Amino acid sequence: MIDGITLFDCTVREVGYQTGWFFDPAFLRDYYRFLEAAGYDYMELGFFHNPEADPGRGLTRYCGLRTEELNEVFGRTRNILKLSAMRDIQRPLAPVGPCSGSVIDAIRILSRSKQTDPDVLSRHVDELHQLGYEVFINFTSAGRNSCEENVAFAKLAKKLGVNVIYFADTESIFTAKYVADAIELCRAEGVEAGMHLHNKNGTAEELLDVAWAHKCRYTDSTLLGLGGKWYDGNIATEYLLKHFKYNPGYELTRLKTMLIQQLIKYNEHSAAVL
Repeated sequence: MIDGITLFDCTVREVGYQTGWFFDPAFLRDYYRFLEAAGYDYMELGFFHNPEADPGRGLTRYCGLRTEELNEVFGRTRNILKLSAMRDIQRPLAPVGPCSGSVIDAIRILSRSKQTDPDVLSRHVDELHQLGYEVFINFTSAGRNSCEENVAFAKLAKKLGVNVIYFADTESIFTAKYVADAIELCRAEGVEAGMHLHNKNGTAEELLDVAWAHKCRYTDSTLLGLGGKWYDGNIATEYLLKHFKYNPGYELTRLKTMLIQQLIKYNEHSAAVL
């Protein structure tokens, strides 16, 4: 946490679309140490996808089934920085074991706003809570949500014991008013709104400033601002570090170079769409 703001770094999950979720263990470990030193709260690894439905991907695509391998990568490195992964409930899923036997601390449930079935979402939240995970909800394609829909999402989250819901600007159509309204409407219902801002039209930093002006305390970023499936861009981790006056020196340059090397090395496995 930096200045009271909880920070998720989504680099591995997002850039995974471009590398097929293949990353060298040395990069994963070094990036973990970097984020921990910088004051980040969570490093998001990937998904709990079903390998039969999406075969041939790298380690962080299948977090629920590759615990032993993830332990080999992070076992000696893992410290106070939490590891998270996404559970996309509208896609084929792999089983999730108890948190006590996993390297994953937190799960963000991905639900497409217009496809959200409250009963299905409730079942997944209850299951993950019983398994011992910290749970967040991430509503994607949220830019066309009405105020009434966002209030309903907030009420549901409160009922389920989820304290933070993230709104993802998948199509980069959030406006300053949308951001401000989402934060205030959720807070009025007793939950906090987090922001996952994409940057197709170059307004993400401006929208983040609006969010912070409305005391948003949860935000996401990626190294180099790299985006995922559609190369859509995100708030850059280095932008946040500069804002919070943290100077990581040459280590930031080294890790950006390593990430570019991952993109080159694993490009043939890309699942991204131009």
